[in-house]
Amino acid sequence: MPMCQRKGCGNDFSEDSNIDGSCKYHPGTPIFHEGLKGWSCCKKRFSDFTDFLNHPGCTIGKHTTEAPAQAAVDPNEALKQLATAEVDRMSMEQRTAEAERRDTSAKIDLPIKVTSSLTKALEREEAAAQEALESTEIKPGQACTRNACKGTYESPASDEEECHHHPGAPVFHEGYKYWSCCPKKKTFEFDEFLDFKGCTVGKHRWVKPLEEQAKAKKCRHDWFQSDTHVVLTIFAKCIQPEHASVKANSDSITVNILYQQSFSYTLKLHLGGKIKPEESSVQLMSSKMDIKLAKEPGESWEALSAD
Repeated sequence: MPMCQRKGCGNDFSEDSNIDGSCKYHPGTPIFHEGLKGWSCCKKRFSDFTDFLNHPGCTIGKHTTEAPAQAAVDPNEALKQLATAEVDRMSMEQRTAEAERRDTSAKIDLPIKVTSSLTKALEREEAAAQEALESTEIKPGQACTRNACKGTYESPASDEEECHHHPGAPVFHEGYKYWSCCPKKKTFEFDEFLDFKGCTVGKHRWVKPLEEQAKAKKCRHDWFQSDTHVVLTIFAKCIQPEHASVKANSDSITVNILYQQSFSYTLKLHLGGKIKPEESSVQLMSSKMDIKLAKEPGESWEALSAD
């Protein structure tokens, strides 16, 4: 049977069943901006590439074997807009000078202590998640979640099929499109990129791991200081210790956490004073993270962040 060439569809069809409404597709073009992916015809944006590919079409019609016409795009339009944009050059110079004064040394990982209250909370959460997973039914037609795999679940026999996928991430750079695991195979055409056969063979994965399902969600944080330390508290329940890291040098920190098995959070700060990373530490509790930063005794910070 022929395959529909409309973007967002790609299903096989027969002329006998090809009626209005049988095809769901995107009439727009793919958009990649600041890490988000979406279609120009839809408002929804995705951080995960597989979710973007599996997003149902926003328009219905008939299937077709004719490839959609490429929209004419002026490649110099973005440069024209940039050339005419007003730039606050003084503020740029100030930011550059400030950045040059910052500590450029590599950050070190701060030691993390896990309290018993978090351990118990994680055990309860894991039991509830396992119960929910066991009750999840994989339905016929469900797509494999691995990058570039076109397999769908039809029956238990589908579990034994080979899954051709890319273990890397999609890369869009200077017009080129390719997978990080296959950097030599590149194209300018999005449809051709989608057709790149996976470089790795394995088994289908019908459900994403929890760390890949996690959505970015902002956490509340607060801080206080004593004569010797600044304590930064990030309020987040059930932080996964294996997915938690705090890196610091003398004047900046980067925090990455996964919590409640569903959310991720990143915090980057240029600190309001100097710290001693080798004397600093982190403690994880059931509902928060405490980051204890050693500072120069008697020094008082006016703010947590210098920015």
